[in-house]
Amino acid sequence: MIRAIAGWTLLLVLFLPLAAGAQEPSAPATAAGAASAQMELRLERRLLSLDLVSYNEVRERERRARERVAAVLGRLDKALASDAVSLGALESLQDELSNAREAAHTAENRLESQLEKLGERLRRIALLEGETAGVAPRPADPVTGRWRVTISPQGFAATYSFRLNGTVVTGSYQVDGGTSGSFRGSFVNGNVRLERIDSQGGADSVWEGTVGSNRIDGTWTTNELVTGQPNRGTWTAVREGGS
Repeated sequence: MIRAIAGWTLLLVLFLPLAAGAQEPSAPATAAGAASAQMELRLERRLLSLDLVSYNEVRERERRARERVAAVLGRLDKALASDAVSLGALESLQDELSNAREAAHTAENRLESQLEKLGERLRRIALLEGETAGVAPRPADPVTGRWRVTISPQGFAATYSFRLNGTVVTGSYQVDGGTSGSFRGSFVNGNVRLERIDSQGGADSVWEGTVGSNRIDGTWTTNELVTGQPNRGTWTAVREGGS
């Protein structure tokens, strides 16, 4: 009996160090994974800076392309208002307008592609930040969702849908019984700045607002002055299902 107990004791003495040694590599592996995530996070942030530079360049090209369309339309309006307009001049302006619109469409597509790239980059950064910070509660998204909107001074009602990726906001809108289109913009320090793009008229106005708890209050300004119509006003949005 004593010999049996001594034998079991010897086995335990020999086995326990081996078992402890088998568990030791887990700590260095975890540390190595965290260090790798930190390096990847730093790289993604550098790439984000480059992406933002590219966005500004693409946005500027898109703005110039839209201005060219507006300029050609202005010359076309002026030509048609003249009694001396010729068929050749009209066809030349039509060709120029077609080329300008095609260039503007290409610029808009490149801008949308750049925004998607920014969104993906920001999602990767958020994921890596979560990995390097351990388990941390994700902040509530105050922007994403459907909103019922009142537009003043016209008194229009509309439904806006927003999606937030990092600081980039995209979305769509439908005015009750009226126009529809999309949004693109940003959300920084509790404020949104959005460019509204009408499905027929293109980018027509800028919307800014302060985001609260299930509510947005702000102002809007049109890009072009339309005779007899207000060119600025206020808007209020209440999140559907919010209190």
